[in-house]
Amino acid sequence: MSAHLAWRAGQGEPLLLLHGLGSASTTWAPLRPELIAGYDVLAVDLPGHGDAPVLARTEPATPRRLARLVGSLLDELGLDRVHVLGNSLGGWVGLELAADGRARSVTGLAPAGLWLRGSLRRNPMLRLNRGLARSTRPLHATLLRSTTVRATTFASGSAWPAEVPYDVALDAARAQSDSAGYLDSLDGTLGNRFERAAEIGPDVPVTILFGDQDRILPPRLQQHAVAPVHARWLTLPHCGHAPQWDAPGTVLRELDRTVRAASGTP
Repeated sequence: MSAHLAWRAGQGEPLLLLHGLGSASTTWAPLRPELIAGYDVLAVDLPGHGDAPVLARTEPATPRRLARLVGSLLDELGLDRVHVLGNSLGGWVGLELAADGRARSVTGLAPAGLWLRGSLRRNPMLRLNRGLARSTRPLHATLLRSTTVRATTFASGSAWPAEVPYDVALDAARAQSDSAGYLDSLDGTLGNRFERAAEIGPDVPVTILFGDQDRILPPRLQQHAVAPVHARWLTLPHCGHAPQWDAPGTVLRELDRTVRAASGTP
């Protein structure tokens, strides 16, 4: 069993998209037209998310295990190394892939796992988001047409929650509600952090972007010492936990810059 390839489109260097906890490949919809114009884009659903089946509970669903499964998918597709764009949990998985030697570059949007000590408890905001999505599942299509509702329910993920497009909000709420692997993946992060920075060489460019209004992983809690020493860090103004929604132009620009650095192109 591996991760699920939700869609593949475009031409160019292969670019792997990895979503966050309780999300799915649909989170990248705002960037899709621009991405497929320049890359061979592979959008993945992590196990237990989107259309991907849940993992057998033979071992914890840690980001390192998820990276191995994504690596198996790359093997199935005949791909050795790819560029990676990942958000939150997906950013952590992307760093693990780089440590496994499977990434040519990593652009991490609010990547998890960069804390000095392991996360020892479940974030109450995550629990609230999950509970709200599940309890209102039959009403999503109606409720989320209201900008007031979106302003409330997406406040933890976006700095401009009322402006999250209806289709994006609906996909995100359904992904959160329906992610059968949510708790397994969350538990796989508890007490852990990214530990393999030394295994990512300087020939693999790493860019890390955090929104200055990220309420799920506040920038002040993330530690440069946990990331590769050569990583570029940027704090994005007026941006929340999902920079692909709040600052798509900046994300695309920094992704392109990171990809160019992998080939030595200015």
